[in-house]
Amino acid sequence: MIKIITQILSFTFIYMAIFAIMRFMMLSSLPDTNSNGWGEVFLYGLGHDMRTFSTIFLPIFLCGFLSYLNGFIRLNLSKAYQIFSTIYMSIISFIVAIFAFIGYYYYQIYQNKIDMFIFGFKDDDTAALISIIYNDYPAILILLYALAFAILCGYLNNKILKIKFKKSNQPLWILIVCNIVLIYAYAVALRAHPVYNALRASTYQFSSFKPFNEISTNPIMALSWASKEYKNQANFPYVDINRGKELQKRLFDMFATTKQNPNHAKMHIHFNLMESFGLGLLQEDKAMQKVLLGSLDEHFNSDFVFKRFLPSTNGTIDSLNRILFQSPIINLTSSKFQKQKLPLTLIDIYKKAGYRVVFAYAGNAAWYNINYFLKAQGVDEIIDETILMQEYKNAKESKHPYGIKDEYMYNKIYEIFNNAIKPTLIISLGISNHPPYIHKGKNELNLDLNSSEISRYSTDYKALLNAYSYANNSFGDYLNKIKNSKFKDNIIVAASGDHANREYKFDHKNESAFGISVPFYLYIPQVLQNNIYYDKNRIGSHKDIFPTLYNLSLNNTKYLSMGGRDMLSKPNDTKMEFAIHINVWADNDGIYPISSTKGYRYQNPNTLKNSNDSFELDESKAQFHKLYEEFSYYQLAWRLGLIK
Repeated sequence: MIKIITQILSFTFIYMAIFAIMRFMMLSSLPDTNSNGWGEVFLYGLGHDMRTFSTIFLPIFLCGFLSYLNGFIRLNLSKAYQIFSTIYMSIISFIVAIFAFIGYYYYQIYQNKIDMFIFGFKDDDTAALISIIYNDYPAILILLYALAFAILCGYLNNKILKIKFKKSNQPLWILIVCNIVLIYAYAVALRAHPVYNALRASTYQFSSFKPFNEISTNPIMALSWASKEYKNQANFPYVDINRGKELQKRLFDMFATTKQNPNHAKMHIHFNLMESFGLGLLQEDKAMQKVLLGSLDEHFNSDFVFKRFLPSTNGTIDSLNRILFQSPIINLTSSKFQKQKLPLTLIDIYKKAGYRVVFAYAGNAAWYNINYFLKAQGVDEIIDETILMQEYKNAKESKHPYGIKDEYMYNKIYEIFNNAIKPTLIISLGISNHPPYIHKGKNELNLDLNSSEISRYSTDYKALLNAYSYANNSFGDYLNKIKNSKFKDNIIVAASGDHANREYKFDHKNESAFGISVPFYLYIPQVLQNNIYYDKNRIGSHKDIFPTLYNLSLNNTKYLSMGGRDMLSKPNDTKMEFAIHINVWADNDGIYPISSTKGYRYQNPNTLKNSNDSFELDESKAQFHKLYEEFSYYQLAWRLGLIK
């Protein structure tokens, strides 16, 4: 086992040195930069390398434990292991050398780490690409260097295996403890963190300077990420334009137009999507609502709030895709269309109306490649945890695997609005109410629930409720600042939850819709409230958020509605009065879980809780959800040009 650990440590050091040299060369080639921040590049680079090589050496590591069985099975496998490990180390050494060059040249060409577009080598004109590589780069010389390095490492491996180590005479219990510690250390190396899986494709960014993030990655690991993206990219079939016309006849028109609005392009807009902001936790309990909403409670009582409201999906990225891009494809942002501008998004509409568009996120903007996709859509500025931790000195102390405290994001958003010189739309995504639920306010909640209430939680309910309360209170504090600001009469603030809290169990029998419900909150300045129609019990869902905002802020503007309507205008078409989620939909008549062939009436007109009173569905209701999802993909494919 000692020889095997020596092998792993020796070659890990050599390979890390190779990639450190690669990073030094890449950093040295950056124009107009000094060495500030280089230390973090190498530090994060070592973390990436540690994950990569601990994975690569896992078969060797396991062979070390098999070596303990030699005496038991009375076989001498040392010669076989020497041959195997020499071949294995030579192949890995060749790959490491090749990837050091590939990582360097790929960055020089694309100013990016290896990504899924490297697979253009397979999908594009391969012969032409090989010709270009052969003519423009020292490909043969690189292969010779890699081959020489592989031979050298094979020779070194044999030398290590011939070292005579002193036989250990330690007691058995010490050997057992040492091996347990060794296994734990290796597990930490595989995850690059003792608690959670760090330095993933979704959280690799640590600097606001993009080259540092890209250079720090390990090219082998980056290829692994790219391969997953490539394999997981959605299958985008072509659609028939005639089918789209048929769907519009059976459902509704794809487009709508806003009403006349004299305040066109004058209002700032903030749309805030809050992590796990489910209404089920409140259980329609006024006292519980006041405690858990904190400072947000007063705004819920004074502004416009719809509680019979559904999210699009059960996932953050999926809901965000459907709201921002009207895409039912979860991997759109990392698909082959990730660099293509998608027409008729809310970003496109507001940019054409003269708005500056900002995306703010309390997590890492590398998540699902959202930063690059948003840039392709025309977003002017992206704020994420990396920037926030640089600007707010205490932000880093609140860092957990998924982001930092929401309050720092709200501080930055307020600052942007306060200094804005043109109409600004900010789309924000909070993270504080995400597991592991470590974010909490200054005054920790001390709720003692009864046993039946506690049984609803599949995790520590006190930690969950503290995180939920903190996130709500942070947003409420932000709204207090907005309402006392110089721009209080020149801004619309909207908020909703991305999905309900996953660690909170609900009764599927009577809460199939209520259990997943989220609020839709609106702060609207008095000047816009003259012609408002407000029914707090009106049914709605995510699809209605931006049609409502469009009608409050844009003048005679055509937009892609997909059944969305202005929640603050009087209903004029009953078939548009519906809410839709991937698992259930609802209208004024009742609730329709897609797993059921029946509909269920409400317990009362003020709730989304359903009764046991069921009814048979007519054909239009029975087919509605399926047709809606088909139409949802159709409009995306149409905008992507996938028409046959």
